[in-house]
Amino acid sequence: MSAAAHQYDDPIDESPAPPLAILGLTAGYGARTVLAGVDLVLRAGTVTALVGPNGAGKSTLVRAICGRIPPRTGVIRICGIPAAESEARARIGLAPQDIALYRALTIAENLAVFARLAGVRRADVAACVARVMARTGIEERANERIDRLSGGWQRRANVAAALVGNPRLLVLDEPTVGVDAPARADLAALVQRLAADGLGILVITHDFAFAEEVAERVAILCEGRIALEGRLAALIAARFPNQRRAAVTFATPPSATGRQVLALRGLTGDEGGTSFSGVVSDTPEGAGGLIAALKVAGLVPRTIAFEAAGLDALYADVTGSDHS
Repeated sequence: MSAAAHQYDDPIDESPAPPLAILGLTAGYGARTVLAGVDLVLRAGTVTALVGPNGAGKSTLVRAICGRIPPRTGVIRICGIPAAESEARARIGLAPQDIALYRALTIAENLAVFARLAGVRRADVAACVARVMARTGIEERANERIDRLSGGWQRRANVAAALVGNPRLLVLDEPTVGVDAPARADLAALVQRLAADGLGILVITHDFAFAEEVAERVAILCEGRIALEGRLAALIAARFPNQRRAAVTFATPPSATGRQVLALRGLTGDEGGTSFSGVVSDTPEGAGGLIAALKVAGLVPRTIAFEAAGLDALYADVTGSDHS
């Protein structure tokens, strides 16, 4: 992988200090280096989606941000404070991928526990819990046990628990795992409201549609480096001028010859071998050429769609692989 490419398309306002600023971060375990020269700045009031292949170093980066592993070189600052300091950790709210709640307790009881763990005075706990529930819209389920809630409500409660300490940086690790479409939409609206309130939000996700919905910026982590970072819309426009994404599905996997025809047209397949996608010229000839090539090869698609290039196309272009 070549040196990281960054798109800093507007100046960084360092005063006040951003919720997250990483410069030249190298980190790892024992003799193994996982992160090598990571730079990333996350501003207040913005959402950045962090995406990358399994093993790229996303979990290690989250651990470093939360002060759980020290940098070998470089710096991580939370609101201008070194990440290893307790004052910095107090300004971070982490909602992990695994639901970090006591399943036999209600939402309100969980929030009270987490408030005390966050250092909220006992006399202020009730007000803190009420404020966080109102902020996340979960008051109606306040007295229901976690193990009796749907996946979507558990996710919202998980986010609420990350907010009890009134953080300035919110880290959401795979927030849409195990949720249905309506709950996913509710989570997206919640993330957008929290950003509008001034939080800096880092979303680590494989759900590219969710990332496109909530994130203004994207950072693609590959082989321990930020391979590309910037405003999502600007990056897509720069990488795919006058191009559209083509998505083709088949009832059964195409033959080796069929896959070769698709590859020559720039379409790559998923692990199941029945869905292929890539970018084509945004012209009638581009779409028509693809359809004609499929017909000549005897390939009969179940569906074929053309849409604006998105994060999945950007990811494939940067990493050389499909994210599925």
